[in-house]
Order: sequence, then C-alpha cells, then structure tokens
Amino acid sequence: MKLNMNMSMEHPFYDIAVIGGGLTGLTAAIYAAGAGRSVILLEKDSRLGGLAQTARIGGALFNYGPRAMYEGSAALRILDELGCKPSLGSGTKNAMYGILDGKLIHATEELNPEEQTEWSTLMGSLNRIDPEPVRSISMKEWALGHVRSDRVRQFFYAMCRQWAYDDDMKRLSAGYVLEQGQLASQGVRYVLGGWQTVIDSLQREAVRAGVVIAAGAEAAQIVHEQGTVTGILLSEGTLLRTGSIIAAAGPHAVSKWLKGSGLHSHSLDAWREHAHPLYVSCLDVALKQVPHPDRAFVLGLDEPFYYSNHSAAIPLTEDGSQVIHVMTYHGSSPSRDPELVLGRLKERLEAIQPGWEREAAVVRFSPNLLAAHASRPALRSGDAPAPGPAVPEIRGLYVAGDWVGREGRLADTAMTSAKLAGLTAAGID
Repeated sequence: MKLNMNMSMEHPFYDIAVIGGGLTGLTAAIYAAGAGRSVILLEKDSRLGGLAQTARIGGALFNYGPRAMYEGSAALRILDELGCKPSLGSGTKNAMYGILDGKLIHATEELNPEEQTEWSTLMGSLNRIDPEPVRSISMKEWALGHVRSDRVRQFFYAMCRQWAYDDDMKRLSAGYVLEQGQLASQGVRYVLGGWQTVIDSLQREAVRAGVVIAAGAEAAQIVHEQGTVTGILLSEGTLLRTGSIIAAAGPHAVSKWLKGSGLHSHSLDAWREHAHPLYVSCLDVALKQVPHPDRAFVLGLDEPFYYSNHSAAIPLTEDGSQVIHVMTYHGSSPSRDPELVLGRLKERLEAIQPGWEREAAVVRFSPNLLAAHASRPALRSGDAPAPGPAVPEIRGLYVAGDWVGREGRLADTAMTSAKLAGLTAAGID
C-alpha cells in the first residue's frame, strides 16, 4: 500500500525498512516482503523510479539518456522471476557509423581489407574469450596484446566505452568489459513504453506483496543501539522503528545517514573511497523527421561519444517522431562547462543528421548525469567496491546498488544485489 507521510504510520515497527524507491529499492522490498517480513519503502521524491523514470514531453517518451537491457541479463532474469518482465523491442541492425575528427564516416569503409579481416575475426571470436583470467589486467593491456592494428583497436575501444560507460582503458578491467561485450552480443533490447513501465510493474508487485510505500519520506539519519540499527530518523522529525535497513543508494548517501549517529564502518569508508562514480551528459531529441534514417547507431572513434535512434527499434512518440539520444562520457570527473558540452553534442548531431534543429519537436539536455556509482578497474578485478550487501561492523544494515557485488553492470548489479539484500535481511540464505 502507499502511505501519505502526513498521516500516522500504519505500524509502529517494521521488520525491514528500505531507503530508495528506484529499481534497487523496489526489488529488495519485494523479495523481503515475499519472505513474510513487514516492509516499508521510503522514497524522498513524490514519484518512484529515480533514474529509471520516463518523462513524457510533448508526446515523446524520454528515459534519462539511452537505456537498454541485454538479452540474458540478470535484470531480465529477476524481472521475469517477479512476474514484471517488460515488453521489449529489438535492437537495431543498421550499419555502424563513426565520428572521426568531428566528421561522420561509415566505420568499416575506413578499414583496409587486412583491418576488416582482423575486425571481423575479433568481434566474431568475442564469445569464445574467457573473461575470468583477464579481470585483473587493463583493457588497454589486453587490447595491445590481442589487436595488431591501431585502427582496429580504435574501433574496439569505441565499443568498449559503450559496454562499460567508461572511457579509461588504462584502468578498466579487461575481463569485466569483455563480459559485457559478450552479453551485448546476445542482443540489445529496448523497453516498450520506456523504463517507467518497469518501475510501475515493480511498484504494483511490491504493493501486492504487502510493502508499505512512503513517497515523500526522506531519510536523515540511521538510528542504532550498541551498533545494531533500530530505526530511521526522517527529515521531518518522525522516528521510524525497524529491525533492519536496506540502503538502496550510493555509498556517499549511506555515509551521510550514519554521520552523527555514532555509528562508523571502516568497510563503508573503503567502499566509498574506491567507488569513483561515472558521469555522462545526454542530449535527447525528438525529431519530426530524420534526415538520414539509416544512421541509427554512431560511436566516437577518437572521442567518448555515442548516438542512437531508439525509435528505429520501438515506438516512443504519439505522432511518429523519432527519439534520438546523443551522449558523451565524462568518467569520474563531471564536466565543469556544460554549455561547452552541449555545443559539442549539437555539432556532432549536426554531422550525423544535418538540419536536425529544423525538425526538432522536443530537445532536452541533461548534464552530468550519474551513470553508475562505481567504475570497474583492473585493480579490483572488475568487481564493485562492496563485495556483498552486509555492512560488517553494523548489525542489521545492508546496502544494494550498482556498486555492490560482482555480476554485470548498472541494472544487473543493482537488481542482483537488491535480491540478495532483501533475502538476507529477511533471514533467507
């Protein structure tokens, strides 16, 4: 059920309180409630979903930047298990274009016959590579040892960037990136109706499972007695009593909730220090007509750039307009000049779709979006900073998100850790 925070709490005590109402928090809450525990989910905003929300603007559906699911991914397996698997469109099969020196090129035409053979062999053998032995070496080290041609290596790095949402080939775990490439090769699927349909489905399942959803409830502090969590102090002063807490948020937010409570976790300090969040900036547009509809997928070959026309795979507007996502990767350092970034993205879009501004029905720029709470460096063998949900020094405190656990990236890691957190907090091994 949904709870209005202006009303009295329905129960004075909940077995488990989940902080965060996005994919992670909803998943954790459903599994915990399914194990027979009383569960309340706290979300500071009035609407659930976080970065998985979908906005309808001028008749067009916009996710927060380009979002897709891999066929065979952990996220799809969990959604299917919960009865919440969304309707999916297909990925695009169009030829790959590239941006090189600011100009659009047909990617494979830039390769000579020998390079084309190496490129085809590399991509064709991707699924036969065992990623485990190379998780502790960098993507650059692996590529230098396995790709002879500088131009083919440049093309391969472009693919690696979009698999990992990261541009730092010197730090990225080769095994982690190759594993994501193998998943991508199984099929990239787009969500019909936008990712909000996934959130709405999870919310309905949470309510059905008995989860109390408190929208507009902001956590301010984790309360404890002798190192065991006993409750959450909300920003408006309400004290919510609970036996366990699942924090479905980033490591900095969890540290903030602990601050002032007398609680301290050396583990959490270390996880936060090694998180290195990843940022992107996105230009999302709806074009009444696309000047060159064959140009559905473009990667930057000498810069961290991504372009995709998701409407080539699924309908995202009411009038047949095309929704296009243009993105650049910032790594762990947000851009200090969003206007400069916007100008560059517009220039690249003009190179791909000349005259696009005359066709623009909706334009939205989102600078410095948090793409992930943690990078996946070779120094950690491609693992997320936190090995699992339990915070060792604090009884009853669990964490979940894309920075917890080993499996996959983004939604895959978030939902896998959320399932484990929900079951562990409920006492299910």
